[in-house]
Amino acid sequence: MNQGVRRYESMPLAVRHAWLIRSGIESHLLPLTSVHDQTTFRSRYVVQVYHLRGFHISMVESGRSKGIRRTLFPMSEGTHELNPLLRRLEKTAIRCLYTLGLSDGEVILSASGERWYALEQITPASKLTDPQWVRLYKQQARGVRLALQAEEVQGFQLMMGMDPEFLLVDQTEGKMIPASQFLDREGEVGCDAVHMEGMTTYPVAELRPNPSMQPRGLLVELMHAMATASYLIHDRSLIWQAGGMPIPGLPLGGHLHFSGILLTPSLLHVLDNYLALPIVLLEDTSCLTRRPKYGFLGDFRRQPHGGFEYRTLPSFLISPLVAKGIVYMAYLLVGNYKQLVRRPLNRESIHKAYYEGNRQILQDCLHPLFQDMISLTDYPQYAKYIDPLIDHMLRGNTWDESRDIRPLWNVPVL
Repeated sequence: MNQGVRRYESMPLAVRHAWLIRSGIESHLLPLTSVHDQTTFRSRYVVQVYHLRGFHISMVESGRSKGIRRTLFPMSEGTHELNPLLRRLEKTAIRCLYTLGLSDGEVILSASGERWYALEQITPASKLTDPQWVRLYKQQARGVRLALQAEEVQGFQLMMGMDPEFLLVDQTEGKMIPASQFLDREGEVGCDAVHMEGMTTYPVAELRPNPSMQPRGLLVELMHAMATASYLIHDRSLIWQAGGMPIPGLPLGGHLHFSGILLTPSLLHVLDNYLALPIVLLEDTSCLTRRPKYGFLGDFRRQPHGGFEYRTLPSFLISPLVAKGIVYMAYLLVGNYKQLVRRPLNRESIHKAYYEGNRQILQDCLHPLFQDMISLTDYPQYAKYIDPLIDHMLRGNTWDESRDIRPLWNVPVL
């Protein structure tokens, strides 16, 4: 039995329930009250997951957790991406497993309102006894093992990209101005959609610099995108704001893109523990309202080019010091993730402190994490950019999301 399964089985049901709720996942693990005990009449699904991928989804007959199952759609490579229902079910099932420290298993979900699903039951893959599932999980394991062995032999060619966001704000009236007034949806600088109350608007500005195989190259591309944004957003009276949620109700993301390396649960845990956890120490208090709907641990999205997008961080455009430090740190962590084994977020107190933004508790985790990073062979060549960020965190500094980021990035304000 692997360590993840042992840890999962040692967690009382109430603790599993609490971890899910804290992470923004609806849970029916605990007995329901009579008022809410209507799951019998809800659509229910069984999702089989191996290493962050769903490979089989079935519908269960009402009221029968082990009743007759009907396959919804064959989940061959990429096909389920075309079906919104299957995509949502897979995403929720992976999120449930990851939150509870599992990478593989059977997840039973029930419909819970529009586009939302609640967890009813999890069975770790190693506990499944049906010969059909045992055979299919072995098949999945063989495929992943061969892919990892090939990567080990051939090495990986890490490519990195990003699409951090910012808002345009009229300071005199204290209101947000939609980025769509200046930017198209596509391109190096564009606007991103927000869906609210049945309407879709494009209020958020987004920088999409060309990816690069080196962090310095990516930052050069970011500066080019910043200059393009300055040219296109010609109203100089508007200030630019970044961070997590400078305007209530409009969360911002600092998504990092990676390709050329296989996404594994271990890699995702390293990004959460060694990057997302320390960054919380820098956040403005307004960032706290971003979680758990956004900024939850292990938030990722696979990309059509074969890579993935890590979506947990807020917009790091808040300052060049933070952006440079995060880009170099992320590059270092991903390239060396197999050597980084510390997992403070597996502890109840640290997991809770992350979602509550409790800096005092999280601060105690920093030194061991940073020591691991500094001891990496590659660290000295990136220290010039990461050291200032680490120093910033250790000093207890936080960023101010109300400020105009343009002067920090040498964007003209007049």
